[in-house]
Amino acid sequence: MRRIVAWCLGNRPVVILFAILFMGAGIFSIFRLNQELLPSIEFPSIFIVTSDPGANPAVIDRDISIPLSNALNGLPHAQHVFATSSQSFSQVVVQFNVDSNTKDDLDAVNQRLSQVQLPAGAGKPLVQTFSFSAAPSIIYSLGAADGNLSRATLEAQTVIAPALQGAQGAAQVKVVGGEQNAITITLDPVRLAAHGLAPFQVTQALQAVQVDLPAGQSLNGNRVVPVEVLSAVHTAADLRAVPLGSGQPSRSAPASIVTLGDVATVQEAPAPVNGIARTDALPSLSIQVIRDPNGNAISLSNDIHSRVAALHLDPSDRLSLIEDSATGIRASLNDLLLEGLLGALFAVFAIFLFLRSIRATLVTAVSLPTSVLVALLGTAIGGFSLNILTLAGLTIAVGRIIDDAIVVLENSYRHLQKGEPPRLAALNGASEVSKAVISSTLTTVAVFLPIALVGGIISKFFVPFSITVTISLLASLLVALTLIPVLVSFLLERRAAPAEGRRDWSHRVYQPILGWALSSRLSKAAVVLAAALLFALAVGAVASPLVAKNFFDFGNTEQLVGAVSLPAGTTTEETSQQLQSFETAAAADPGVKLVQVTIASSDFGGYSAGFETNQARLLLLVKDKHQAGAVVGRLQQKLNELYGVGNGQIQTASFGPGSNRFEARASGQDEQALRQASDLIVAKLQQDSEVSDVQSDLAAAKPQVSVDVDPKKASAHGLSPRVVAQVVAQALSPMSLGNLGGGGPPVSLRLDPSFVTVDRLSDLPVGPGAALKDVATISTQTAANSINRRDGTRLVAVSAVINGTDTSGISQRATALVQSVPLPTGVKLDTGGTSEEINQSFQSMFEAIGIAVAIVFIILVIFFRSVVTPFVILVSMPLALIGGIGALLVTRSALGLPALLGVLMVFGIVVSNAILLIDFAERARETKPTHDALLLAGATRLRPILMTAVATVVALLPVAVGLSTSGGGGLISQSLAVVVEGGLITSTVFTLVVVPVVYSLIARRGRVGAIAAIHDLDVDRAG
Repeated sequence: MRRIVAWCLGNRPVVILFAILFMGAGIFSIFRLNQELLPSIEFPSIFIVTSDPGANPAVIDRDISIPLSNALNGLPHAQHVFATSSQSFSQVVVQFNVDSNTKDDLDAVNQRLSQVQLPAGAGKPLVQTFSFSAAPSIIYSLGAADGNLSRATLEAQTVIAPALQGAQGAAQVKVVGGEQNAITITLDPVRLAAHGLAPFQVTQALQAVQVDLPAGQSLNGNRVVPVEVLSAVHTAADLRAVPLGSGQPSRSAPASIVTLGDVATVQEAPAPVNGIARTDALPSLSIQVIRDPNGNAISLSNDIHSRVAALHLDPSDRLSLIEDSATGIRASLNDLLLEGLLGALFAVFAIFLFLRSIRATLVTAVSLPTSVLVALLGTAIGGFSLNILTLAGLTIAVGRIIDDAIVVLENSYRHLQKGEPPRLAALNGASEVSKAVISSTLTTVAVFLPIALVGGIISKFFVPFSITVTISLLASLLVALTLIPVLVSFLLERRAAPAEGRRDWSHRVYQPILGWALSSRLSKAAVVLAAALLFALAVGAVASPLVAKNFFDFGNTEQLVGAVSLPAGTTTEETSQQLQSFETAAAADPGVKLVQVTIASSDFGGYSAGFETNQARLLLLVKDKHQAGAVVGRLQQKLNELYGVGNGQIQTASFGPGSNRFEARASGQDEQALRQASDLIVAKLQQDSEVSDVQSDLAAAKPQVSVDVDPKKASAHGLSPRVVAQVVAQALSPMSLGNLGGGGPPVSLRLDPSFVTVDRLSDLPVGPGAALKDVATISTQTAANSINRRDGTRLVAVSAVINGTDTSGISQRATALVQSVPLPTGVKLDTGGTSEEINQSFQSMFEAIGIAVAIVFIILVIFFRSVVTPFVILVSMPLALIGGIGALLVTRSALGLPALLGVLMVFGIVVSNAILLIDFAERARETKPTHDALLLAGATRLRPILMTAVATVVALLPVAVGLSTSGGGGLISQSLAVVVEGGLITSTVFTLVVVPVVYSLIARRGRVGAIAAIHDLDVDRAG
């Protein structure tokens, strides 16, 4: 390494030129990097949604969900197949291994689905995958202040969507919801009976006239021209004139032709396209912009907003921005700049306090932006986007990349104080610590890189993060060993060493402590036992409820989401009516700026999903994101007042796992045993004060009317059970007849609703001279609102809301409660929700930490050519937990994913400090006894170790005090910062004392170099 440093010092203009070029390329890459909120990750699940209008959950389960589940079970790489059967739709979810190929899985699913025969009334299964890039990047709501949603829908489709479609980076613009003109044919049973007609005869007649078919080709002279047969039915008036057949003759008149207008009302009027939506109490629709996976979220946002500003809309239109992913990436960029700049300034000032040299401080100050820009260049070359994960990696790296430069600078500065000229001091200073710097950087890389290697969704999610940290650290290593020596030789001058009596306070305090710790076996034992005791206390605190545990703190957000569930069977119109009370109350809340309610819509965040007419989705925007928690509390209270506890929930919006719900799942084949198990679990959870809103999906049963057709009676009237079923289905659910004239408004056929109430259903005419009561038995019973299965086995879910921030601890205690329930024979129990998500995520993180420790150990063995010395260095890693856990306790922060990342960061820094200390001690042991070598190593390496620790602590200070503009959550959160700062404070102290003590205990007395060293002082200086 000495030769490389010497070459750099001999070619200083070249090194500086390359540094400028790299910085320029880094700046250029910032503008070329794709900017998005989240990386383009495809989740290993495939969703299949199938509709069958009018079918109840039992029929959906029997005819759709079970056949689909059976076909999909056993797919390669599939872990589980979940199926939910609800009124009119089935949703099947296939969960695959995280590492499986989504495209291959999709092909396999489609191939299996093509072999399934579904009922005639069922629609084609809609197959979807989920990825962040496919979700809408920007969502607008268009409300109609004049109440004319049809007009607004037409404007959205013909004006707004086309204007936005050409935006830079837009892949698709969708108009979701709204209204369109539709023709509804309402049959009158009395008039049908008077003409001797049945509803199915009307259906057949209408289907016969709805034609738009190619008929072949005809000759026109010497040319062949295509012939197409078109329907002459183009308007509502044309429909009224459609002949249905001959009516019954009377004594006074012969049979006459009966038209549709004789037995039905044909009306053209606006109708909802996809459920009901209101924004700030106005009827509304949604306009969704899907970003191209290679598009830039910020560029797309800027272009979309400028195009919207240029639109000339109807004065009655109210266009509101609901969501823009660029807002999050802008906030993260602002946080990186704010926290990075402030942190860098604090770190540079801290270095100045140690070295008391403006020029030396300037050398370190230059290294920080250089390393970051080189890291950005590497990120661009690696094909990664600039998202919250890569930004998190850069922010974490800011606290570490300055360390290598500090070590090289401080050692060169020490050589200057010995009287060496700047060039020689730069050469000796950099060469002397080069191998320690390389090994410490590689060990830090080894700490973060395994996160991307352990598998699971955490691994897939954190690949950009780990790679960015790795690139940043390698960039800092490159800068420290090439540019820093050159800057030292240019900017620094020979300085006189301070007199012995003028050594700073840190040496005057530290050396007596280290001398005492190394003075006797008793003192050494006391130091080791004290460290072990503190470590045991920290581990005990983690295992106890004292430290709250969750997965992820999403921080404050301006978006709130929620849901309201009314009694099963509530109609769409009634649900809409009842939600108005909440809309009024929410709009009156001083912290709310927008309220949106969606009812019976199949659109869920840009994806198709089933819906229930008794359920509504809520979306609200708050005025101040820092007051979101208070707003949630007030609105939750209002939901409880209006709809009862457990029927309405609201929370801050988040992505990924980490919600506050506990779930227990009972599975088995016996319906009665499952119901009994559900009741027992609900009763047990209701005894737990740490959870609330306990619900079972069996509890949401709804009344159901059963029609049992007698084949003999039906046959006596010239009917079959299938025909009767079709008549009843048509009577209860509007039947789609396609679009009028091929491209006109949609046409639906229904029976007059006043004739199909429960008390009048028995009088429904099902054929000439026959009512439903003549051919069937009608009874009322209760049925499940939905039916769930996992891998074909019936599943019942009991859920509850977790009260408090210790989501993992509360989940574990709730799990213990549930597991104490004596379940009926044949019922199996497992738990899920937040507890399962946190446990799986923590398991992945602990696996990553274990792999990191193993890799660090291997690297140290390679560098130190010893098994014992790496063990001494690794002693510093558990010492970091003492202060980290203590900081969580003091600040009452939760142990989650950010805090675990903070632990990894501290591990990397303390190992680097331990390497720096032990490396010098082993050099000194070549000529000194172990005791003296350790005292000299401590005195010599005290300053750089303190400098790196203080620089990192103050660099993360803006994060720790919550200066972020994005709400204080996410990966770079206060919990991460306090873990790093607490861990560094204690681990630095322990590294400077405990590590030398452990080294002295292991090193064999009297043998110089008993533990093999990788550095030979003379060879290193020569080479």
